[in-house]
Amino acid sequence: MKGLKKIALCSAVALAPFAANAEMTALDDSAMGSVTGQAGVTIDLSANVSIGEIAYQDQGFLALSGVSLTGQAGSDLDDIRLTIDVAGDGTDLGNTAMASAYLGADALPTHNDVAVDDGDLVISLRSQSGNPVDFNLGIDSVALGGSGSTIGDVAGSGGTVLVSNLSLDGLIGPVDIVIDGSSNNMNINAYFNADGNIDMPFIGTSFDLYIGNKRGGGAGPFAHAQADVGVTQNAAGEDVLGVNVTDFSADVDLENINTGGTASIGSLYMTDLVVTADMKIYGH
Repeated sequence: MKGLKKIALCSAVALAPFAANAEMTALDDSAMGSVTGQAGVTIDLSANVSIGEIAYQDQGFLALSGVSLTGQAGSDLDDIRLTIDVAGDGTDLGNTAMASAYLGADALPTHNDVAVDDGDLVISLRSQSGNPVDFNLGIDSVALGGSGSTIGDVAGSGGTVLVSNLSLDGLIGPVDIVIDGSSNNMNINAYFNADGNIDMPFIGTSFDLYIGNKRGGGAGPFAHAQADVGVTQNAAGEDVLGVNVTDFSADVDLENINTGGTASIGSLYMTDLVVTADMKIYGH
């Protein structure tokens, strides 16, 4: 009996390295599979953005004052998940396909699928919960200022106020940015909607604004915008900034248009507005 116990013990000791090695190999295979499936960087984000002034100077100034980006009803801008991937050889990250899966085919305006090639950078915004991300964009004023305006207080210079008291609530759907590693091109593909009000003091007009996709063909919750941004050439053959808007699709409503006094002059509804545009931007 003692002999059998000794044999069993010796056998267990002799087999232990093989068993340990087999276990480690299984764990390594599993770990490698997990790493492969989770390549890239994921960032879960909650933020609250406030900017006192954004001023663009040519000779005079154009300034946005009191800019804020938060969630709706004073909450944080949250529930955001960013994924960042650099594609390798033969990688198909399916960036635009993810948008279809998120919204459902019937809810999507037309978008252009973008090939993801070796060396391309893909940044995708989704929500953590699977629901759209809610936001509020607020701007106290958009104003002009003379060349002697004080940076940080251009609005206080007494220049013309173009827009005041802008407040837009909205939802952000899928957003994908693909930066081509070989052609110096950035493709932006975004789904969103917005609803709020705008005052335009310089023409004495105010109205409620809606941008989305609630009527007409492919009715769904979101407007769609897609554009290529990169280097192009102007008529003189110079390298300039190019913005090629391949699609902007939305229903746009201007309601309760007021041009002074207390009575509205009515509302304007645009259904299935589709815009394409090719812009070349440079100094003069």
